[in-house]
Amino acid sequence: MSSCIFCRKGRVKEELQRMTFRQWSDKGYIRCEAMIMFHVCESCGMQWPDDGADQIMDEAFQREYRKLR
Repeated sequence: MSSCIFCRKGRVKEELQRMTFRQWSDKGYIRCEAMIMFHVCESCGMQWPDDGADQIMDEAFQREYRKLR
């Protein structure tokens, strides 16, 4: 575990969380869902996504977009 980038006091743990979001496309808004790894401070509660979150969210969007064809 490392220390928090926000409060610099708390220890940070990794936590897998379900994230729902919607993204605009040429077919309107598309509702998406993905499991994202978050870093969570045990002291202040600050949360931030892991570096690979953008790619996972893009894959979730592409998966739901293909269903609309």
